[in-house]
Amino acid sequence: MPVAPKFVISPKAPIVLSAGVEFVSPKVPIPALTDRIELRLRRPTTLLPLAWPATAELRVRLIITADGVAHVFQGSASGGIRLSKDGKELPFYVLRASSTWGFFGATEGFPKRLGQGKGLFTAHIEITALSGSVMSEVEVDGDESPAPQVPFHSSVAFDAVTSAQELSGDGVLSLTHTATGADRAAFAGVGIIASNTEQNSTSVSYGGIGMTEMWDTPAVQNTGAAGYRLAAPATGAQTVTSTIQDATPFTHFLGLISMTGVDQTTPVGTPVSATGTDTAPTVTVASVGADDLVVDNLMVGGSLGTVTIGADQTERWSQSEGPNTGEGRGSTQLGTAGGVMSWTLGATPVDAWAIGAVAFKPVAAAAAAGFGPLFAGQRNRHVLSARA
Repeated sequence: MPVAPKFVISPKAPIVLSAGVEFVSPKVPIPALTDRIELRLRRPTTLLPLAWPATAELRVRLIITADGVAHVFQGSASGGIRLSKDGKELPFYVLRASSTWGFFGATEGFPKRLGQGKGLFTAHIEITALSGSVMSEVEVDGDESPAPQVPFHSSVAFDAVTSAQELSGDGVLSLTHTATGADRAAFAGVGIIASNTEQNSTSVSYGGIGMTEMWDTPAVQNTGAAGYRLAAPATGAQTVTSTIQDATPFTHFLGLISMTGVDQTTPVGTPVSATGTDTAPTVTVASVGADDLVVDNLMVGGSLGTVTIGADQTERWSQSEGPNTGEGRGSTQLGTAGGVMSWTLGATPVDAWAIGAVAFKPVAAAAAAGFGPLFAGQRNRHVLSARA
């Protein structure tokens, strides 16, 4: 697999902040095919103690601006020495942003990255001292790659996806997502690596509206996953915020998938979730219709090998804690392929895995087409069988 081209947004630079003071980097033009941006903020360690005490807290923002519209990825980090789950000192706080890709209102063809077709596409960072004084250093870089070339299909259809990840943060992570199209719905997948007693999700909100929790599955050994839904999410750039139980988690993942063609009264079927410690995370969603779209969320703690997706699934987002560590993934599958959502791990995870899935249901054919009962069921006879 070719290595994605890298680019620098902000080279390594010192920052010194007191309470209420904000560091803002210049806006830098970025490639139209920007996929992921990573901000690394050096944490205090025994060898490099830095003037960043545990009581000093920073708000950290990565901001991608496309033709004047800001897409914000935000986390927060308190200071002091922070340990990984295996007891090692963590040298960095990390905020990763995967920019939105999808169909952006189109009902045919293939998806695009957020920056394609935009006249002005930039990125910058904002770091604010919420309390205390901080001395650290920050660097930001990114990579680019084309959006996955999966075709649009009718009935319940994938619209767009955005994802983010925070390492050694404070348990609240947000991103900006834009949903388009008619009969919209949104799915949020949350992944957590935390202490053995605090792997639960607390809430997810979309544009200030609380999403409905469908599962919140803590596994043994640090790992948990949760799934949320919302019918009729607002259009335009909206803030999606995930809050988890642990205020000092090792890793926090958030993936947001929006869809079109979803029934607004009964948007989903019955969700299912599972946990385990083997190499085959799998769940089976029952009563899946041909026009459904099945969506899942996988969290693996301490994976030691590759993560392979099921044959009929399309991966929509992925975030990785780092080599041989945690993995967060999300995928979709056409209802024609059934309700089995499966992944294969290259080796037994050090910790555990947690997975959940649900089928999003299509708008009733008569209501969608505007016809009477005589024509009910005719709308989706031409659904494409290609993976999308």
